[in-house]
Amino acid sequence: MSLLKRIASLFTGRPASSSRNLTVYVLSTRCNEPLAAEVDTLNALSGSEDSDATYYTRKVIQGTGRNRCFTQVEVELWFNSQRGLLRHTISGGRWLTAEEYEAELERFNAPPPEEDAEEDTQEDDTEADGEDTGGSGGFG
Repeated sequence: MSLLKRIASLFTGRPASSSRNLTVYVLSTRCNEPLAAEVDTLNALSGSEDSDATYYTRKVIQGTGRNRCFTQVEVELWFNSQRGLLRHTISGGRWLTAEEYEAELERFNAPPPEEDAEEDTQEDDTEADGEDTGGSGGFG
């Protein structure tokens, strides 16, 4: 039966181990949007030309476009021979830890604050003072 299980695993695939993927968290400076992406450290890495790094990859993370703000954050990552992260550079954003990402995601998904009731009453007072507030545009 173990032979059949081996053959079946070739077609079904095995679940990815947690060490295979590296999750990258960034905050877009343009849209102030938290973004996440995964890097497959077994397939997405290329040989590095740097003397201290064995592997290199470049990832461009696209924003969601929420609030009509579209952004891209470029992340460059360098790895050692054991595929451990050595250093990173980011264009268009800043690096986040997992905890910072969760806090920023909560902030980003929160509903916008409601306007104060005082501002609404001030607008009503202006209309009551006899100012022409529209309609005919002053032509009628």
